[in-house]
Formats: sequence, structure tokens, C-alpha cells
Amino acid sequence: MKKILIIADPIQNININGDSTYLMFLTAHDLGYQVFYTTPNKLFALNNQAFAHVIELSIKHGVDEIHSTPNWFEIKHEITDFDLTNFDGIYIRNDPPFNMEYYYLTQILDLCANSGVKIFNNPTILRNCNEKLTILNFPEHITPTLVSKDKQTILNFINTHDICVAKPIDLMAGRGIFRVTKDEANKNAILESLTDYYTQTIMVQKFIPEVIHGDKRIFIINGEVISHCLYRIPQNGEIRGNLAVGGRGEVHPLNEHDYVIATTVAKWLVQQNIMIAGIDVIGKCLTEVNVTSPTAMQQIYRDTKINIAEKILTLI
Repeated sequence: MKKILIIADPIQNININGDSTYLMFLTAHDLGYQVFYTTPNKLFALNNQAFAHVIELSIKHGVDEIHSTPNWFEIKHEITDFDLTNFDGIYIRNDPPFNMEYYYLTQILDLCANSGVKIFNNPTILRNCNEKLTILNFPEHITPTLVSKDKQTILNFINTHDICVAKPIDLMAGRGIFRVTKDEANKNAILESLTDYYTQTIMVQKFIPEVIHGDKRIFIINGEVISHCLYRIPQNGEIRGNLAVGGRGEVHPLNEHDYVIATTVAKWLVQQNIMIAGIDVIGKCLTEVNVTSPTAMQQIYRDTKINIAEKILTLI
């Protein structure tokens, strides 16, 4: 029996109606895996070995029964100081932001990866591939994009492109995103806040008008482009379609241009040995390459029966 560890946020807080991590737990159960769980703060290194306080779970039902069920797991037992090299696979599912604590987590997990444990995604990759900055590898598929903390450089870019979007490069779920124009009365205040008075680097992009229709989350697993995506549609005048800020999700098949972008990114991912990614596309522009804990698996599974969690879990 394969033994896996899922590193996630507190399990009691998982949204069982939409969280992809929930589907991963259920699928692991259906695959007959021995399922363990822990949170990032329970990992530690002792000399050159990685350990954690882990919990073995008993999952109560399978993936065909995704619905609101209050007691979907039981704790079989807890193990302290468990050597992480005993696992066949480790899946990192805790949410960003990517901060120093996340950086330390990847350093500890490197000890396991160096011992031959399969970790998804590889912790070195998580450190090297910022989810927003990675799009710079695909200039032909992105809107004009600036990464800077220099005041005049940022202002010049906004003056050139007029309507822009400014955002931090270390957050998720649509947090900290602002629409800024060259004539915006609060332009300076917005930029001062985002850059902490021009001491922190941000990303500024030419506004993509198609954002009012939503953005697409497209999955690429082990180089395979998944045929359907989650279209996240902004509501109530928002420019953000993220489900976390109230966007409405619809599952759609990929169109021809989606495949052009996704296939290009997939080739690069394979070269970088990145096994799991969820890319975001607005109109004909790539906007993010998510490699930490991409979501939207449940929605795609419910509509298409394509189980992306199974494709991920069987990589071990």
C-alpha cells in the first residue's frame, strides 16, 4: 500500500464544496493509499533529516459522493517525529502567500527530495517559479508587463498604456489587485501602498479588456493539457473573477487559442520538471502559472468526470 502525505492548511477549514484538496483526500482513499496529513508548522529538520508530526486519516466516502458532509474523515492515530522519507509521495497543498515561512518549508522538504522521496511540486521548483513572474518566459503570450519598484519607471509604464492593473507578486486569490489609469486621482496612493513607498517590487500590466468576461484556469499535469477549464467570471462590476472574491465558475472546453498557450507552457513545464500547474488565461493572454496549490479540480470533476486529483496522485 502506498503511503502519502498531504501538507495542507487546517483540515477543519477545508471547503468541502469547492476545495481541490478535499478531492485529493477522497481520491487518495479511492486509490487505496494510506493517507497522512499535516500542516506546515508541524514539519521540522533535525540535522540532515526532515520530520513531522503527522496524522493518519480514515476517509469515509469516495469521489462520486462529493457533497456537503460534515464528518468526512476520522483520525486513526497521530505520530510524532515521523521520518518523512517513509512516504512514497508528498503533496504540498497549503495556500500561499509565498513568504519566508514558505521558503523555509521548501528547504526542509529539499532534504526529503534529496533522499529520493517524490514531492509535488519539487520544493526547489516552488522556490524558483514565482507564479506571476513565470509568465515572463512567454512574452508572445502576455500583455505588456512591467516588474519594478522604481517610481518613475512604473509611472512611465502607466502613462504609456493608460489603463493598467497593478498587483503584488507574492499573494494569491486576487488579493491586492488594483486597476490604475494615468489620470487616476488615487494613483500615487495606490502605488505607494502596493510598493510600500517603492521599496517592494510589484507587477504592472496593460489592462486586458476581456477580463470582464472572466479568466480561465487551465490544468497541465505531467505535460498533459486537460481538455476542460474553469471559467471564473467576475460579478457586480469586479475585474477579479477569483472564486475567493465572489466570481462565478463555469466549466468550458478549451478553445483553439487556449490550446496554443497551454501547449507552449506545457513544453516549458516538462523541461523544468514541473509536474503540476494551473495556468490562468484572460482573453488571449497568459496571466499566471500556478505551481503551488492550484484549485478548481472539484468543479471540473463534477461537470466532466475528469479527475485531475487522480492524475496528480498517480504520479508517484
